[in-house]
Amino acid sequence: MNRTIRYATAALCFGVSALLPAASSANDCAQRCYAQENSCRRATKDSPSCGSELTRCLQSCRAKR
Repeated sequence: MNRTIRYATAALCFGVSALLPAASSANDCAQRCYAQENSCRRATKDSPSCGSELTRCLQSCRAKR
């Protein structure tokens, strides 16, 4: 294999692996938001305020990225 192609492939793999932890932490944050929303809806018998709390939580996850 050509040396340039090997270096390009290695750089691509390194770049993708550097992005994965950020993506997984954003997914974890969003999963926590949805879990909180489900708990809120069960506890308040489907209160509309749960939706606004979910929106705020997801926005905070997005701001952390």
